[in-house]
Amino acid sequence: MDSPASCVESPAIPAIKQIRRMLHFSTEDLMEQVNDFTVFVEELKDYTWRLTNKESLFLECVLRFQKELAADVPFIHLVEEAEYCHKEVVAAVFNQTWLVKEGMRVQEEILAISFNEEEKIDG
Repeated sequence: MDSPASCVESPAIPAIKQIRRMLHFSTEDLMEQVNDFTVFVEELKDYTWRLTNKESLFLECVLRFQKELAADVPFIHLVEEAEYCHKEVVAAVFNQTWLVKEGMRVQEEILAISFNEEEKIDG
C-alpha cells in the first residue's frame, strides 16, 4: 500500500503545470510574457530540495531555456525595432524620391512649353 507521503501532491506541481502551459504559447506570446515565465521558473527553483528526479530534470531544462529566453528577448526586440525604423526610413526615402522625380517632370513640361512658345514666336 502507498505511504501517506506518496499520495500527497508535490508542492511544485502548480508551478510545473503553469510552466508547461506557458511552453505551449507561441514564440511571440512567450517573449511578451518572459517575466511571468521567469517568476514561475523561480518558484519551481524554490522547491529544488523537494523535487523528484524527473522534476529536477525538468527544472534543469527549463532553467536553461529561461536563461536563453531572458538573454535573447531584449536583442530580438532591438532587432525588430531597428527593422521597423529601417522600413520607415526606406519608405520616406522612396516618397521623397518620387516627389523629386515628379518635380523634375513638371519642370520638363514647363521647359517644353516654353520652347514651344519660343518656336511659335520665332516661327
